[in-house]
Amino acid sequence: MAENKTQPTTASVDAFLAGLTERRRTEAAALIGILAGIAGEPPVMWGPSIIGFGSVHYRYDSGREGDMPLLAFSPRKARLTIYFSEGFDHYGEQLARLGKHTTSVSCLYATKLADIDLDVLAAMLQVSADLARSAATTPNTAITTRAAGRATITTVAEYAEHVPPAARPLLDELRGLVRDVLPDSDEVLSYGVIGYRTGRGRCRVFVGAWADHVSLYPVPKDEELVAQLAPYQRGKGTLWFRLDAELPDALIRRVVATLAA
Repeated sequence: MAENKTQPTTASVDAFLAGLTERRRTEAAALIGILAGIAGEPPVMWGPSIIGFGSVHYRYDSGREGDMPLLAFSPRKARLTIYFSEGFDHYGEQLARLGKHTTSVSCLYATKLADIDLDVLAAMLQVSADLARSAATTPNTAITTRAAGRATITTVAEYAEHVPPAARPLLDELRGLVRDVLPDSDEVLSYGVIGYRTGRGRCRVFVGAWADHVSLYPVPKDEELVAQLAPYQRGKGTLWFRLDAELPDALIRRVVATLAA
């Protein structure tokens, strides 16, 4: 949606879905569950065929500005279209594991949702939502986005160099807490943020830094932690820690240990 020309409408999402084929309705319902959980917002029609979640205001150096959905997709007849406004420059690892798909500048296409690894897609969408929120809060400061005009970041060191200066101390503190729990893990760039890999498995813990907060994700599925995590949780899968508050050290260590178990 680099050239977004659509606006939210009052049209019924259910009525739109009713006009789809049975397979597309089933696929759309699955995507709505994923995107609504990440955005923390209900589905809304943007234009005649785009289902969007939340809204962010963007402003580019060129002076162009407007509003766009935080996350969005369109269940078109020929293929599903899922929008990534920041593009795909830093999703190389995930795209390789995503399944059968194609991309354009800011659209990901899939003929069938069954061809896609939904866990990988959800992780990509979580990063996309974080990037969009950060860019909207402080224009042109989102890490590795096209809007910010930054070069593609490929290493942890490069990522750290591009972190907003105000966020760097808290990010380093958060990284230290993760390493306290996972001293033998490899710190790598994954999903466009910093991930921690143990052995030959996938990264299970991720941290990132933005203009006004640092993040830890995903959120562990542990009923005993629900109440403690609630003040920090944004959407379905991210914990936000504000730059003007101290990190809850003990809670973070417990989250990391739970995720790595």
